Amino acid sequence: MLNRRNFLAVLAFGTTSAALAACSKDSGTSAGAGSAETLSPDTKAELTLAYWDKNQSPTIEANLASFKEKYPNITVTTNLSGYADYWKKLRTQAEGKNLPDVLWMNGPNIQLYAGNDMLEPLDVVTDMGIKWEDYPKALVDLYTFDGKHYGIPKDFDTVGVFYNKKIFADAGVEPPQSGWTWEDFHEKAKAISDWGKDKGIWGAACPVASNQSTYYNTIYQAGGYVIKDGKSGYDDPKTIEGLKCWVDWIADGSVAPPDVVADVKPNNMFTGEKSAMFWSGDWIAAEIAEAFKGREEDIEVIELPKKEKQATIIHGLGWAVSQHSTNKAAAKALAAHMACKESQEVEAANGTAIPAFNGTQDPWLATYPKWNCKVFIDGADQYAVPYPVSKNTEAWASTEGDYVIPAFSGTKPVEEAAKELAAAMNEALAKEK
Repeated sequence: MLNRRNFLAVLAFGTTSAALAACSKDSGTSAGAGSAETLSPDTKAELTLAYWDKNQSPTIEANLASFKEKYPNITVTTNLSGYADYWKKLRTQAEGKNLPDVLWMNGPNIQLYAGNDMLEPLDVVTDMGIKWEDYPKALVDLYTFDGKHYGIPKDFDTVGVFYNKKIFADAGVEPPQSGWTWEDFHEKAKAISDWGKDKGIWGAACPVASNQSTYYNTIYQAGGYVIKDGKSGYDDPKTIEGLKCWVDWIADGSVAPPDVVADVKPNNMFTGEKSAMFWSGDWIAAEIAEAFKGREEDIEVIELPKKEKQATIIHGLGWAVSQHSTNKAAAKALAAHMACKESQEVEAANGTAIPAFNGTQDPWLATYPKWNCKVFIDGADQYAVPYPVSKNTEAWASTEGDYVIPAFSGTKPVEEAAKELAAAMNEALAKEK
């Protein structure tokens, strides 16, 4: 385990990016290991809850109101910060063992905080009605560390391919069909790029430097891995294959190269109809819907193409509880309430994120009635891979682009870049022990 001084040092990198009949039981709830405290409607407590997205404030406030109905004498004070400030504050609070009682946690940071005794294990929330099988397994696994649960899934993101049906029709290229492969994607992207060369239209413009949207997915589709048993997978031949496909697609003009998408972001290229396909997560749906308002039928979304296997990276937020909370029973009850079925139905209706609770996503899907956004839900249920993390994810993830971008740009052989990245990553991982 990292010692306290090292913990505070690595926290400097932290700006990275239950079928319940009721949300929780009103009595008989364990406060945690070694405590006989229980909750009742008369329980008095003061809690703090921290989050970083003001767009989700209506959902937070609505679910706090329903929590108040259950526990009228528990007062919850919310702390809202911007994303970067959120992690800076958390770093300072961790130093003083004064984290908010209940807080949002993400995948890249879960092991860092859980592994340094900052978060409370949450297995006891099963006494409050939480059932881990009610959430996507890959997301539950993401928030599991040393065999214990440290986050109750709140929402999730998976990745698909948005495509412009009008561009496909104009180029005389058949649109993709479910079950498509890397070869299908390459063939269609190349044909459209060739057709659109004089028009400035690419077959695909993707955020190639964005691991979650692009190469993490192809690595696992090829049968490779990013991290396993505390070791990097970047020198594995299958992982290299999952990188090399981007090198090949960029080299022959099928996919816009890094210098092009650096000048004009891929999302803007897609909404500006300068690319026919765009690999991205469900988070981009609202932006695309706004850009094509009144023309939504020109756009569709499909699952990612597959190679050796079908795969999509899944990430999402989790509700966590401070290990140093002085009101653990109430804090756990609040975390369970915010992640329960009824609360996640509110989240879905507000359209701010895809809720993690299985079966609550229909209101979110209804926001995009003309698109097959169910591919994001199916991916989470059927073939999702947890976002790769370690105790100090940011220490190595923040440098990936230094190695993969030269390979994608064609200035360094991908095999060489991948092996250099593996060595650097293993050096960072060794410091975690």
